[in-house]
Amino acid sequence: MKIDMRSIYRFTPVEHSGPLPSGGDIYYECACGDIVSSVSYIAAACECGNVKGGQGSATVQDAARVKPVRGKLR
Repeated sequence: MKIDMRSIYRFTPVEHSGPLPSGGDIYYECACGDIVSSVSYIAAACECGNVKGGQGSATVQDAARVKPVRGKLR
């Protein structure tokens, strides 16, 4: 089941240099348009497969195609 995270959260870009940040309120927005939690405890993946999450972490294949964003409940 695919859930549009934008209907639940309001996202704002996170400035970073170096490795991608992670945390409870940090999400990764892939170039394909999907958003995956940086600390996902359930299996999740973006449509193109660049970002995959589960068991408390996320794996990013190509960080250049990912934008970290901070999510706050609407």
